[in-house]
Amino acid sequence: MEYSPDNNYQASTDIRRSINIYKELGIVYRSIGEVEKAEDNLLKALYLIDDKQELAQEKSSILYNLGWLYDDLGKIEEAIALYNQSLELFERIGDIQGKAETLHNLANIYADRGKIEEAIALYNQSLEITERIGDVQTKAGTLHCLAIIYADKGDVDEAIALYNQVLEIDERIGNLQGKAATLHCLAIIYADRGDVDEAIALYNQSLELEERIGNLQGKASTLHQLAGIYALRGDVDEAIALYNQSLELEERIGNVHGKAMTLWWLGYLAQKQGDFVTAINYLQPSLEILQRLKSPHAEKVSKIIAKVQEKVKSNIMSG
Repeated sequence: MEYSPDNNYQASTDIRRSINIYKELGIVYRSIGEVEKAEDNLLKALYLIDDKQELAQEKSSILYNLGWLYDDLGKIEEAIALYNQSLELFERIGDIQGKAETLHNLANIYADRGKIEEAIALYNQSLEITERIGDVQTKAGTLHCLAIIYADKGDVDEAIALYNQVLEIDERIGNLQGKAATLHCLAIIYADRGDVDEAIALYNQSLELEERIGNLQGKASTLHQLAGIYALRGDVDEAIALYNQSLELEERIGNVHGKAMTLWWLGYLAQKQGDFVTAINYLQPSLEILQRLKSPHAEKVSKIIAKVQEKVKSNIMSG
């Protein structure tokens, strides 16, 4: 068979098409949790690329997605190596959007590992790029992550300032889900500072948005947090009502960990009210879930149940 430039072009086009198909399949499988299929397709795409310089754009994207996949799987060293390879390629081909997103994901890894200063430096590099290219969506995400870090460090004023920047972006681009999440995070900070009225106001704003967009997970979490505030204020009836609303949502969406924590709180409040039988009825299913999840909280709940059972026995004996 005689080869011509047209033959070479066709072969190149076919390879590129196959690479993109494998890459897209890998991304889809990762998004639905089919990790083995995701890895298989991404590695097939990478194999087809080999060292072809003209496919650097495709290679950088595949390395990035493999890094993301290994990050999800907890293969952190592999993830870092892949992100760094993709970062080098993004820099070489001038893809600053890809560079910003990769820096952001690397920062997430370092933050999760407790390497806070490295994380902040990487977030700030990503932030500088997103500001330069006008990528407000990634900028908001990076500011949000920085706010979490500063809040954890105890630099509350800096965290609030960063969250307010995120809030301004969310409002400008109409990101209601992001706005609800940011209001929720701000409420946590104000609650921790003892500014309970401000926290309640922020939680209620978040709750209104979550109801509007149908975010049941967010709504359940916000109701749970509000209930905690009312419980600490001594408004037990309001707390119980809110916990029950949260519990109903957690059962509906299958959030078993959230359900266990809410049952724990309901059991705690029943115990405080002297209703020990009701307390056990809440605490026992909470314990069963936590044991199934191998949660470290299981031991605490088990000890609480033992104490409550002793009180039940004591009441029976004295009765």
